[in-house]
Amino acid sequence: MRTGTPKTRMRGAKRRELIVEAALGEFAQRGYEAASIGRIAGASGIARTVLYDHFASKLELFVEILELEQRTLLRYLGTALGSPGTTEDRWRATFDAFFAFVQEQPLGWKLLFPNHPPLDPEAAAEFRRVRADSNRMLAELLAADARRAGLEPESVRARALFAIHREALTAAARWWQGHVDVSRAEMVDSAIAALWTGFGGLQPGQDQPSGPSAGPPAR
Repeated sequence: MRTGTPKTRMRGAKRRELIVEAALGEFAQRGYEAASIGRIAGASGIARTVLYDHFASKLELFVEILELEQRTLLRYLGTALGSPGTTEDRWRATFDAFFAFVQEQPLGWKLLFPNHPPLDPEAAAEFRRVRADSNRMLAELLAADARRAGLEPESVRARALFAIHREALTAAARWWQGHVDVSRAEMVDSAIAALWTGFGGLQPGQDQPSGPSAGPPAR
């Protein structure tokens, strides 16, 4: 009897792993509303009733997949944001980590950054919650560099800069998917050229921007 119990647990763990793998593809490719529990069960090689032994509902399974992929993305970005070197070095590493996630985890990318987020009220609320949790954790990782640049992380300016960078990187990643001949290194260089300028100008010792955007001349 002792030898049989661990095997049962392993089979259960393996089934759950197969469900999660199949669900990631289903939700990422079809979206929440069009995703089918029946297809997920079929792709997992199990009956629908067995799937419900592991996940009580489609929503519960969706949230599980969202959180798993969000943790994967944060592992990519967290390592880069905690790396040594200058602020610019860390930002370059972070941009590279983001594009590496897009390149290496295409289903995770589609799930977390869909063209059309869920419409179902409960699924949409969970999607926003996971996104907000991710943004909060990233803001905490960015806090030290923000303060070195003279920005209070909770200030409107800092939050606006973070939102601009996030949306710009997302748009760049979508563009990249239609231009597969462009290398990841080229994407990182382009992101640095476009996004570092504003934040880098705030760094101690950096030249401040000139021209109309710098404000009126001193009288």
